[in-house]
Amino acid sequence: MGKFKLAMVAAMSLTNGIGKDGGLPWRLKGEMAYFRNLTSHVSDGDKQRGVRNAVIMGRKTWASIPPKFRPLSGRINIVISRTQSAQDLGVDPASKDVRVFASVEDALQYLAGPPSGDTAAIGRVFVIGGAQLYAELLDLDNSIATVDKLLVTRILAPQYDCDAHFAEFRTREQLDADADLAKKVAPAAIGAPVEALLEKHLPQLLEQSRWTQASPQALRDYLGTSVPAALADSPDLVSREDETWYQYQLWMRQD
Repeated sequence: MGKFKLAMVAAMSLTNGIGKDGGLPWRLKGEMAYFRNLTSHVSDGDKQRGVRNAVIMGRKTWASIPPKFRPLSGRINIVISRTQSAQDLGVDPASKDVRVFASVEDALQYLAGPPSGDTAAIGRVFVIGGAQLYAELLDLDNSIATVDKLLVTRILAPQYDCDAHFAEFRTREQLDADADLAKKVAPAAIGAPVEALLEKHLPQLLEQSRWTQASPQALRDYLGTSVPAALADSPDLVSREDETWYQYQLWMRQD
């Protein structure tokens, strides 16, 4: 059996900020709906076979989800906690919707195994945070699994204050492309302070590209019927909620 593929899902600022004080720096209803549809969507044929997607998260990410929304519905929730058991986290050990593992390796072995009487057939597998888990898995490529896609919601403007960041995976040219788009859609929000912030971020950029940004059409093809209706015909998949501008992106790992 070949290794299975993991996709990472994250909303992040121009400099890859993803969190603030244990939560999200922004509150974007449309982006949250996109996340739900993206991570839940399975084809009609797979749905009839009982296939569900899985989401992998760290203990802090699990704890950050409001209790009334835990577990994330319609998906198999995989929680990685090296220090706390399922009981400690308030998870029923017999639950078919949540599994708690002490290590990433144990979780991957479970996901790679064949479905059984108490295990649903698994479709796509998404890593949804937090920063430590993203960092641990970003370059994963072992005999069991590999990360081959990044599904990024790039927050173009304004620039939110963040204290947690996703590891930099872009080159200078790729960062400049994101910054140029931000200047195009929200020129008033991209001024000297933002330029200074980007310049400070430059040492973290890669010298050679490890990831390639796919076309908007490639992302639409991946999303299938879960693509947001308002963006079905959008040439660049840019959206706006109040004063926040963002773009849906798909990045593919280069061999």
